[in-house]
Amino acid sequence: MTGHAEEDQDAPVDPILETAVDWLLKTRACPHDERLRAAAIVWRAAHPAHEQAWRRAERVWKLTGALPGRPAAGAAGAGRVAPMRRRRRSLGRMVAVTAAAALAASVVVALLPAIERHLQADYVTARGEQRRIVLEDGTEVLLAADSAIRVAYGPAERRVELIDGDAFFTVAEDRSRPFAVTGEDLRVVDIGTAFAVGIDPETLDVGVESGAVHVAWAGPVPDGGPRDARLDPGGRLQIDRATGRFNQDQVQPGQIALWRDGLLVVENQSLGHVVAEIRRRYPGLILVRDDALMTRRVTGVYDLRNPEAALRTALLPHGGRVSTLTPYVLIVGGA
Repeated sequence: MTGHAEEDQDAPVDPILETAVDWLLKTRACPHDERLRAAAIVWRAAHPAHEQAWRRAERVWKLTGALPGRPAAGAAGAGRVAPMRRRRRSLGRMVAVTAAAALAASVVVALLPAIERHLQADYVTARGEQRRIVLEDGTEVLLAADSAIRVAYGPAERRVELIDGDAFFTVAEDRSRPFAVTGEDLRVVDIGTAFAVGIDPETLDVGVESGAVHVAWAGPVPDGGPRDARLDPGGRLQIDRATGRFNQDQVQPGQIALWRDGLLVVENQSLGHVVAEIRRRYPGLILVRDDALMTRRVTGVYDLRNPEAALRTALLPHGGRVSTLTPYVLIVGGA
């Protein structure tokens, strides 16, 4: 029996399940800690695999007799030693991630509004997920990771609200009902086209692969600044949400929405923007502890198929570093 216990100890552990067990032990140890409980809820909601691992951890918890007030299975001997060893190992890991729990709790207030927005959506993707959707008129939407849309089709207009994230639209022709994408103060009207729209805390992005769109902006603008623009194939427009400044340029149509191919291309954008885009593709928490670092401007191409490596690549030239607190918690800070 002892030999089997040692084999179990050395067996590969699912990192998501291991993190779920850590969260479960922390919340069981501090049942009245509301901030800790909220942080665990945020982790569970971050990806469907997290919730599945949490439920599995709960089942294991019950089966091993770990519920409060219940004795461990077996009176003595190897049958009891192995579960106790596993609990000690888990408790050791719990100590290592306690700091992560405290940091995660500090961002719960910031994350809950995003969760609420996603609850209002008709279609949502999890972090790291990309999803193709066909709407009732045949319009195709490719929804990027950690993004959300709401659909409002009526007799006179087809409208899709981009609540958060990025989406690429291939619009089905219907001359009797114009197609429009809205988001915050942005309105993009299709003129028979395939185009991309992105929204994040800093910028609004529109790019056209084929056809044309008319973009209207209802937010603040600099004195004499434009409020609308027409984009043709290869046309891109980035609007600074704080100032309303338009930055319009032209690229090859095939370079529009390269996130579809797992690439993030940025030119003179903040590290905060880059981290936000990578965070959408990372199936865990990325916590930032150096706000000044996030204001640095960067230009580069990053591989979103390996979010952690992309994060390290973006930060390294600017003295930033990434610390791994648990398999699914990364801390970003200065050198």
